[in-house]
Amino acid sequence: MVGIIATILVGWVLIAGASILQPLVIAVLLCNVLQPVVRALARYRIPSWATVIILLGLLLYALITGGNLVYAEVRAFVGEQGVTGTHGIAQLKEQLIDRIQSYDLLPDGFGDTIINFIQGLDLTSIVVNLAGTVRDFMLALFLVVLYMIFIFAEQTVFRRKILAVAESRGHDAGGALHSISHRIQRYLGVKTVTSLATAVLCYSVLLYLNLPYALLFGFMTYLLNYIPTFGSFAAAILPIATALATREGLTDPIIVAATYVTVNVSLGSFLEPRLLGRELNLSPLVVILSVVVWAALWGITGTFLAVPLTATAQIILSYFDSTHGIAILLSNGPPREKS
Repeated sequence: MVGIIATILVGWVLIAGASILQPLVIAVLLCNVLQPVVRALARYRIPSWATVIILLGLLLYALITGGNLVYAEVRAFVGEQGVTGTHGIAQLKEQLIDRIQSYDLLPDGFGDTIINFIQGLDLTSIVVNLAGTVRDFMLALFLVVLYMIFIFAEQTVFRRKILAVAESRGHDAGGALHSISHRIQRYLGVKTVTSLATAVLCYSVLLYLNLPYALLFGFMTYLLNYIPTFGSFAAAILPIATALATREGLTDPIIVAATYVTVNVSLGSFLEPRLLGRELNLSPLVVILSVVVWAALWGITGTFLAVPLTATAQIILSYFDSTHGIAILLSNGPPREKS
């Protein structure tokens, strides 16, 4: 009962303090990703503070520049500004319904169900909400950068504090900190590379087909690829729907769908697991459930942070005898018996 009550209270704190905790968690993850670069440049006698300032400046520049480009695409897509030769989301929706009605391949009643679903779907709201999440992140970027500066400044002292608090279990605490840092760095590094490769490959095909809003779809593919399982499916919906609405026949929509399936299966199901191995040691079912739970707690932001946060919790739980069993249940499999 105490555990259930504590879990409910923790969930309430996460929801109530989301505006404070989310920038802090993002700052910690970014610091963790950038830490190897700081250490590498320190070998060439470059001060850590100079490296941190340069990295934060480059990060801000990339986010602001990319944000402006994507925001212009979103405005055109939702029809807030007229763009010659392009289709707004309302026009694309009407054309998509016309295309579905013209196809005789769908079973009786199934086409009507799809049309009713599309008519009731507020695509503008979905795109604006996604763009709003990015905009909110940009507005909170100042707080994230502020957190990162102090985290970099106090990271050595913080580690010593944790070891001092742990006292006799200082070795376990040090091992947990190292394991969390190493696994999260590896996961985010591999995920960033595979997400970028997925976005570039899909964007290249969309650009070759001269599909409208290829840049927006490429950015959404990169961003949504950080969400396990659900993200790759969600990223393919709008490009396929746009190809159906703006192209005669099914050739281009099939090419777009095949591209997303091939790229995601190749990179997400084969290359990514090979690069990660058993680094995260999380059950696939736990990964899916963590995305659902964190989405309920923190919305879209929670879906991006779900895996790192769950992996961190699993590592911490594994270092306590009373919670070691929970860590095993969250893992990808029971520990191997020593022969």
